Amino acid sequence: MSDSRQVVVIGGGIAGLAAGLEHARRGDRVVVLERDARAGGRAAADAAGADPFAARVTTADHALLALIRAAGVGAELLPVRSVPSADARGGRPAPLPPGGDPLAAALPGVSRIEALRTVRLDRLLARYRKHLDPAAPERAAPLDDRSIADFAALYFGRGVTDGWIEPWLAERAPVDAREASRASFLLRWNAERDAVAGSLAAPLARLVTALAERLSVRTGASAERIEPAGAGRLRVATSAETLDADAVVIAVPAAEALRIADPVLVAAERTVLAGVRYDAAIVWRAPARDASISARVRIAPQGAGPLASIAIEHGTLVAVARDPWAGAHLEVADDAVAKEIGAAVERVLPGVVAGAGGVRRFPIAWPRFDVGRYRAIARMRAVAADRRAAGRPLHWAGDWLAAPTLDGAVASAGFVSAA
Repeated sequence: MSDSRQVVVIGGGIAGLAAGLEHARRGDRVVVLERDARAGGRAAADAAGADPFAARVTTADHALLALIRAAGVGAELLPVRSVPSADARGGRPAPLPPGGDPLAAALPGVSRIEALRTVRLDRLLARYRKHLDPAAPERAAPLDDRSIADFAALYFGRGVTDGWIEPWLAERAPVDAREASRASFLLRWNAERDAVAGSLAAPLARLVTALAERLSVRTGASAERIEPAGAGRLRVATSAETLDADAVVIAVPAAEALRIADPVLVAAERTVLAGVRYDAAIVWRAPARDASISARVRIAPQGAGPLASIAIEHGTLVAVARDPWAGAHLEVADDAVAKEIGAAVERVLPGVVAGAGGVRRFPIAWPRFDVGRYRAIARMRAVAADRRAAGRPLHWAGDWLAAPTLDGAVASAGFVSAA
C-alpha cells in the first residue's frame, strides 16, 4: 500500500466517480472532492430518489454499462429495458419503430423522397467509420467542418433535420442543428442505430450510491486552486485543507476547471476550456394518470414551445425544457415555470398528467458540441498528453470531452471494463 499513488479527483459527478473507481481499481488511494452536499452531479437523484432527467440509455453505452457492472450493481440496473419512442407532431403521438430510422416510419415533416435519400447514410458511415469511435471522439475532428443542418440539407433534404435528426438527438440531449457539428450526429447514429434504447431497470441513484460507497468522497469540499507541489506532484487547495497528490483528475464543468487549474495550464488548454459552451435545462416532474404507460416522446423544435422531450415511466412524467427557453426562465418563479411547461405537455399529451408537478433547474445541463468542438477536443487531448509526458500529473474527465450523455461522461474518464 505504501507504493500506491495518492489521486485527488475534483468533481463527484458521474465522470469523477468513474475516474475515481478506475484509479482505485489500479491500486491508487483516491479522494473525491465534491462541492455540493451529495455526489452525482447532473445524475444526482431528486427528493424522490429518481433520476431528474429520466436518462435515456442504450445497449451501445459500453462505458456506462461497464461502470455499472464494476460498481457491483449490474444485477439491479441491467439489462437495459426497452422503452418505445413516439413522435408528438400531427396530434396524437405516433409510435415509432425501434431505432426510428426514417425509412421505417412515415415521420411528420419528412417527405418520402427525403426519407429515401437517407439510404446515403450507410455509404457515408462506411466512408467515415475510422473517425467514428465514441471512446476517441478526437478522431472525428476531420468531420467537424459543417453543421447537422447543412449536412442533412446537402445529402437528404431539410425536412430530415427537423423531422428526424434533431428530435432523435433530443431524446438524449437537445441540440441546435444549425450550430451542432455533424460529427455529433454521425458518432451517435453509428453507435446506436441497432441498439436497444430505453432505461435502466432501477434508478440511476443506485449507481451513484454504489460508486460513492467504494470511494472516499468528501462532500461540501470545494477545490479552489491547483498548484505545482514539486517532485512531479500537484497541490490542491480546498476551502478547508490542502492536499498533495501524485495525480489530479479534474472532472468539473469547463469554466470551473479553468478557474481551478489556471496556474498549471498552458495557453492552448486555457483557450479550449474558455470556448466550451453549455445549455441550460429545466425539468418538470408530475404524476402520470396511467402508471402502465412507458414511452419517450420526441418533440420537434419548431412550434413546440419550451419542450425538448417527454418521458413517461413508473407512473411519472418527466418533461425537459430546452435552451434558450430554459436559460431565460432560470430565475422565474416555480409556479410560473410549472404552469407553462404543464400547458405545453397538455398540448402534446392531453389528459396524461394526473396532478401538480415539481421543477428542477440546471444552469449547466449539457455541453454543446457545435462545429469546431471536436477539433478543440483533439487539441486538448494532444496538449494534455504532451504535458503528462513532460511530468505534469494532470488528467481530465467530463462529458464536454466526449458526448453530452452519461456514457460520454463515463467514457471521458477512460473507464475500461474488467471483463
